[in-house]
Amino acid sequence: MQENELKVFIKENSPFIFEYINKEILNDIGVMSSNFFLRLLDDFFKKEKRIYDDNLIADTLGYYLITEVLGDAKQAFPFFRKDTLSLDEIFKGAKVYFNHVKFTIKDDIFTISLVQTKAGVSTLDEEIIKFSKQFPMKTSGLKEFISKNSNITLNENLQKLKEDIKNLL
Repeated sequence: MQENELKVFIKENSPFIFEYINKEILNDIGVMSSNFFLRLLDDFFKKEKRIYDDNLIADTLGYYLITEVLGDAKQAFPFFRKDTLSLDEIFKGAKVYFNHVKFTIKDDIFTISLVQTKAGVSTLDEEIIKFSKQFPMKTSGLKEFISKNSNITLNENLQKLKEDIKNLL
């Protein structure tokens, strides 16, 4: 999907994409806030090098937003909270000490890794992955989700999200 095509698709379907990410992609993993979804989109389109190849289709957009923006950033554990991207279900299952979360995609597998680095000023040359969970990417379903939900009246939060995204893109 090319940039202009992607922007049009997102503008037209942003509330449904957001709902799909939470109900299908992050189901049993966590929850993304609408403000954070907006921020991910903003950061994604500001990046100089973005993924625009055959792998980026409507159904994989959510995964690529997360990994493109957050994947290499090694976000600190406190960053993940209810007003951003809550990953409580992963954290409950892990029960290990970690101080960063890393997101990757390899083939059609979306991986969330809990990473430990040396605390303090110095860092380890290599990160230690303390816990990793892999999820097969859903490479179909978004368009069906949109068609099933397109006749539903958007609540106030989803309507605001749609307006915010139109202003952003």
